[in-house]
Amino acid sequence: MLCEECQMNEAVFTVTLTSGDGVTRKHLCGECMKKWEANLADGDIHSFLSSILSILGSAQKTDDPVCSGCGLKYSAFEKSGRLGCAQCYHDFADKLTPMLKRIHGNTQHNGRTPRAMQTQADAAAQAASPEAETPAPVPEISPVEKMREELRKKMDEAVACENFEDAAKYRDQLKALMDDGEVQA
Repeated sequence: MLCEECQMNEAVFTVTLTSGDGVTRKHLCGECMKKWEANLADGDIHSFLSSILSILGSAQKTDDPVCSGCGLKYSAFEKSGRLGCAQCYHDFADKLTPMLKRIHGNTQHNGRTPRAMQTQADAAAQAASPEAETPAPVPEISPVEKMREELRKKMDEAVACENFEDAAKYRDQLKALMDDGEVQA
């Protein structure tokens, strides 16, 4: 392998630089390595650092995908944490999918189910499962429940007609039905 600095001599030394972007290796011949050591030994830290920065600059990602919708580079997304448009999700899918799985545990947002609806959601999920052989029977409405519903409708109609005496009577019957389970006329 040729020296990456002078491109003339055989590389004998390998300099490994570790940065936030990863690990970069530079292969140098004996003469170029002596120059680096001399710069460091002479206290010429500026030349030494510029050599290191040139190594890091040459090791820039050549495989930096770009969004076809907004032109955002993936490296810019990594720095900001924000995508530019909806197309970014499609163009960067191969890199976003593992990250989303690691962070959220899934790649699709399912939301949260209110506790009151949880039993219905569980029943729907169970019915949708391939193991469900027969649909769950629809519970029949009991006569008491039918009576309650009828009284509620009559009470609402009486209030809408501003017939508050009848509405109060229906309310009392509904309350008695809920307490005792029977309607008192």
